[in-house]
Amino acid sequence: MYSIRERKNGKGDVSFQIIVKVVAYNGENVQKAMTWKPQFNLTEKQIQLAVNRVAKEFENKVEAEIAGRTKPIATENTPFNEFAEYWLKNMESKVAPTSFVSAANAFNKIKEITAEYRLKDFVPNVIEEVYKRIEALQNLIYSITAKDNLQSVIKGQYRFNTRFCRASNIGSETLKAALHKDHICYETAKKIADCLSVDMDYIFNVEKRIVPYKSTYIEGMKKVVRCSLTLAARLGIIKRNFAHRFYVTTRHPDAEKVKSMTFEEAQRLLQTCEQLDIRKKMIITFIMFTGVRKGEICGLNWSDIDFNEKKVHITRQYESVSKKGLIVKKPKTESSIREFELSDHLISVLKKYREWYEAKREEMGDEWQGEDNVLVARNGSRLHPTQIRNWLDEALELAGLPHFTVHSLRHTNITLLIASGVSPVTVAGRVGHKKASTTVNIYADFLGSSDREASGIINDYFSKRAENNVS
Repeated sequence: MYSIRERKNGKGDVSFQIIVKVVAYNGENVQKAMTWKPQFNLTEKQIQLAVNRVAKEFENKVEAEIAGRTKPIATENTPFNEFAEYWLKNMESKVAPTSFVSAANAFNKIKEITAEYRLKDFVPNVIEEVYKRIEALQNLIYSITAKDNLQSVIKGQYRFNTRFCRASNIGSETLKAALHKDHICYETAKKIADCLSVDMDYIFNVEKRIVPYKSTYIEGMKKVVRCSLTLAARLGIIKRNFAHRFYVTTRHPDAEKVKSMTFEEAQRLLQTCEQLDIRKKMIITFIMFTGVRKGEICGLNWSDIDFNEKKVHITRQYESVSKKGLIVKKPKTESSIREFELSDHLISVLKKYREWYEAKREEMGDEWQGEDNVLVARNGSRLHPTQIRNWLDEALELAGLPHFTVHSLRHTNITLLIASGVSPVTVAGRVGHKKASTTVNIYADFLGSSDREASGIINDYFSKRAENNVS
């Protein structure tokens, strides 16, 4: 894009400043300028024609040199899917692995819908039609549990579960959950069946359901369209991105509000945790009391917890990324790197858990793999994040409560703090929201302190009031 400014000096001579702005391959905005003076006696109309011609030539030159291309990346006639692949490749090095994989998976889901369109085809009525087709997409869900013969088949071929785990690359906790007839994902069931060289139906009960995609995933698929067209507009390939939020509503009409527990439900869950082993009790209590994300608690090291100052420092998260496996990475955002205070009750639970941890490490001896991991599998390696979900489901069923996700514990912590009058700024700092406005927007229904006050309030909810209930 170029702009032209007319200038006159003290003698009345006219010159023109031409400014060109382009986007380089690395995404940076680059600006270049030049000055042009008419060399002959030209009419005003001739000058305007000449300066626009010079500006266009200068723009082409800057694009070729600065933007790093001698020919256009795409034109308005380029198929959308082809350009969306370029957008994906361009963003891979700029975002977290989880964000890239989510975007790639979302793009794969909408390929058939967008295959018939070129970039220039995305006018408002087309975008509306594409979005309706995306919202109508349905997902195949598997419900898989082990049959009674799974253990005997494993024992017949491998004798010991540990040998099978090594051969199949299945975690011991995952296998244990499968043998206990917990629900497992399709990929895990297939790995087990393939390693045993049997049909999946021989060792598993497999049920299939067709359900609509969750609203958040629908928004992810729409985001592929919106962001691809945004890049095309920035590069000057199309004049306007009609998928921008300014033109269309991006919120799915069926999107649910934040789901969190009532105090009574949260209290019942924590009381039920007293019947579980210390690992399960500690994890559920820690998330409920602090509002940390699942990946953040799985990424905790003992060196992140200061028992004397009663504080924890969140610096990393541990999560499973499709096609990349389990990775340790930085938290979700820069604001997610934070330090906050822990309540007295939570500190006491952590100390009891530490006793179990030290005893387990001594028992395992040389087989212990972890050094500083807080949440561990039986051999000391970091606990798989999905195991938390399995343990929460177990606790909810034991407590007679409806289904809640692990993230619901985080929501519960935040809503109780806000309902108690803790300022959104303090809450945002504790839970890692970039802005207090994020907290306000998401939890507006619960709006009705300092970090120490927040820690004390959540402690009162789940310990002092529990004592009063007992008495």
